[in-house]
Amino acid sequence: MAIISIDQFNEYSNNYEDVLVKDIFIDSAESMVKEYLGYDPNSKTYHEYVSGIGSSKLYLNAQPITSINSIKINGVEDSIQNYGISDFYIYRKDGTEVFTNGIDNVEIEYRAGYSTIPASIKLTVLRIASLLLQESNGNIGLTGKSFTDNSRTFINYADYKKYLKPLDQLKVLKV
Repeated sequence: MAIISIDQFNEYSNNYEDVLVKDIFIDSAESMVKEYLGYDPNSKTYHEYVSGIGSSKLYLNAQPITSINSIKINGVEDSIQNYGISDFYIYRKDGTEVFTNGIDNVEIEYRAGYSTIPASIKLTVLRIASLLLQESNGNIGLTGKSFTDNSRTFINYADYKKYLKPLDQLKVLKV
């Protein structure tokens, strides 16, 4: 599912031309945001193998976590009723350190993501997609400077980091 629509992009960029590559700009911007966040913000089901770290908490690869469908630790199925959910991790309610050290020793199926994408994510996608649209028309920030011995031309491509920075609090934290 797309984070933004063509109509939202047209309204934000104030560009209503029928440009065939607008989908590519939106897809590229969404890919940058997903890569930066470390997960797809759309709500969906994940089936993963995660390495235990010897604690009662297990950090997962997508957020916010909304439900646990099943969990197996070291090949043994456990009741999902024994676990609580935080945005970033699941935890054993009784505090038992069930997530023993191991490589991919926890098999989990869970649902994570937003049913309504936060405005900050949508705005970031809109900003980056609009910059990509502007750059496609040759507007890449050319500036010039004349010196006594010669002149120079500087090319300034868009720096997307400053647009992604506000999403820091939504990034997956790797432990």
